[in-house]
Amino acid sequence: MAEAKRHVCLGFTEELYPEGTHICYLYNSDEERRRILPQFARQALLQNEAFGYLADVPTRADLPEAMARLDLAGALTGSPSQVELATSMEGYYPGGSFDPEGMLARLRNKYVASLAAGLAGARVAGEMDWALRGVPGTDRIIECESRINELVKEAPITVMCQYDLRKFDGAMMFDVMNVHPVMIVGGHILRNPFYSQI
Repeated sequence: MAEAKRHVCLGFTEELYPEGTHICYLYNSDEERRRILPQFARQALLQNEAFGYLADVPTRADLPEAMARLDLAGALTGSPSQVELATSMEGYYPGGSFDPEGMLARLRNKYVASLAAGLAGARVAGEMDWALRGVPGTDRIIECESRINELVKEAPITVMCQYDLRKFDGAMMFDVMNVHPVMIVGGHILRNPFYSQI
């Protein structure tokens, strides 16, 4: 599917990263998110990529408020055909339970559809708070996160998984860090020293 990977700007750092980078964003500041996320989204549009955002809100009617709260609304103006917003239920567990195969298929389809539409690639950012509500299949999140690293080798969609350190416990964060090659901590991006290719 993908031949040579492009190097893309993520927006919040000057360093270029290969498309298909799988990023773990560990945050404990809403102000920091309002700085990082709009830049990540804006760069998708500037680089002719599709951009998807999975917001942990109850209904589609809540999406505009969520985008405004993160200062994403302004970053996503001007290219509505490149932008897809969804609730966590629509994006992660549309059938009522989380299924890694379904999630991986949706990511692959997003990337393939972006190329078919004449775009250069795709990136998505997703909020992970939904995983704390006992959704069936949640115990397979780490499996899915690990498998994303294989998926992006052939369908290099750039993926940012957002974990709120104020809500997730240390054991979960340790597992999350083990399966993400790149992480954002304290607003700084780095190659993850905890990453282990399973």
